[in-house]
Amino acid sequence: MKGSVFFLLGGAAGIGEQVARQAAVAGAKLAICDIKEEAGTALAHEVGGSFFYCNAANAEGVKDAVSRCATELGTPTYAHLNSGVMTVPSDAPFTPFEEAPVDAYRRVMSVNVDGVFHGLRYLIPLMREDGGAITVTASRAGMVPTPFDPIYAASKAAVLQMVRSVATANASTPLRINAICPGTVETAMLSDLVRKAGVPLMPPSAIAEEVIELLKNGANGEVRAKIEGRDAFAIGTFNNDMEYVAPREI
Repeated sequence: MKGSVFFLLGGAAGIGEQVARQAAVAGAKLAICDIKEEAGTALAHEVGGSFFYCNAANAEGVKDAVSRCATELGTPTYAHLNSGVMTVPSDAPFTPFEEAPVDAYRRVMSVNVDGVFHGLRYLIPLMREDGGAITVTASRAGMVPTPFDPIYAASKAAVLQMVRSVATANASTPLRINAICPGTVETAMLSDLVRKAGVPLMPPSAIAEEVIELLKNGANGEVRAKIEGRDAFAIGTFNNDMEYVAPREI
């Protein structure tokens, strides 16, 4: 990664912060994009990167951040789309699905799904010719039932299908697009309900390691999971005849 340009959406805290730190150690030139201006600016100063204010839910904001990255740092070779929110604040009590406010539903979808759409939409035309990689943060919740937050689960399932489909559409190019599905990670957005349940937690740095590895070596369309107590593993998919296709070994 030494000397390469790295675009990071949702990079001011949690998994994104750790990705920024690890990419900086690897010698990448970082564009850290987030709505957390104070934290993002401080992190960029610390790791020698640039901070661009960006709301992932806003198309023009993402377009501007990508444009600034390309103009000021150069065309990205690597990108990590990491912005994400859950339906209720981490310290909120359990909210039944049918009682979730419509505004909360729209916010989750706008950040988690629209943010990936905006990022891919503006990065792919820049990166397609020269190649490189885009890794998207999905979630285990996008593949297994998540009763404490079905809206979040639905958003991550949508992200997975978007990544797989867009990756297939670009399979003839040198650009690789893939996704990481973390299990339960100790970040600020994690629900206190999960913490109180005693679920084993992973540090954000463990997921950041997998993101960096996917960006460097992951296959186009690969979906990789990293959950508590297990080595990372790739997840298979289904072909158009609904036949299961086993993943490659990693």
